[in-house]
Amino acid sequence: AVTSGTKVVHLTHMINWTGQILPVRKIADAVKKINSGIGVISDSAHTFAHFAYIIPELNCDYWGTSLHKWLCAPFGTGLLWVKKDKIGSLWPLFANGEPQSHDIRKFEAQGTRSFPAEQAIGYALDFHNAIGAERKEARLRFLKNYWAERITELPKVKLHTSLLPQYSCAICGFSIDGITTAETNSFLFNKYKIHTVNIEWENIKCVRVTPHVYTSLAELDKLVKAIEDAAKNGVN
Repeated sequence: AVTSGTKVVHLTHMINWTGQILPVRKIADAVKKINSGIGVISDSAHTFAHFAYIIPELNCDYWGTSLHKWLCAPFGTGLLWVKKDKIGSLWPLFANGEPQSHDIRKFEAQGTRSFPAEQAIGYALDFHNAIGAERKEARLRFLKNYWAERITELPKVKLHTSLLPQYSCAICGFSIDGITTAETNSFLFNKYKIHTVNIEWENIKCVRVTPHVYTSLAELDKLVKAIEDAAKNGVN
């Protein structure tokens, strides 16, 4: 709850466990209505280059993402966006000659780093733009629905991600009654060489499946077959 002591609201734009999309704009608007001085941070590591949106339209004050995920840029690359009137009061992590400057480039003072990795970001953006943000989003959601809708017909299989477009895109989690997610995850890799992620956190246990634009329908057919095998025949 927002109280008189609330200074910042930190939101995860997409929950990496299940791929659930949070309504950042609605939450930010509600927070600002209570107290316009509260800062809103959006952790958008899994949404940039995943589905189409305009950063300022989220109504957050601070926004950050990781570029190696859905943009497919090198590891260690990221992007920071700060609302213009917040730049001056935000101090850079590394020493800077003008830490209270209103120039966003003060955050670029990071010492010695990998310039080839940064230069590769441009090529990743070229690839992303060649596809188009809307087309990429549509393809990723299609790939998710392609396999997820089919396994809902299997016995004992449960989805942990909504298939409604406003709540998810490419990522989806599932589980099989009577089989632990760790067992399912190991079964998929050991027998079918399918890499998934075992998610075990408070109140959520599922196997996360994350196709990307390079994932083929044949590979997803194999995934559905493997899940059906596990659900009907077990994993032992």
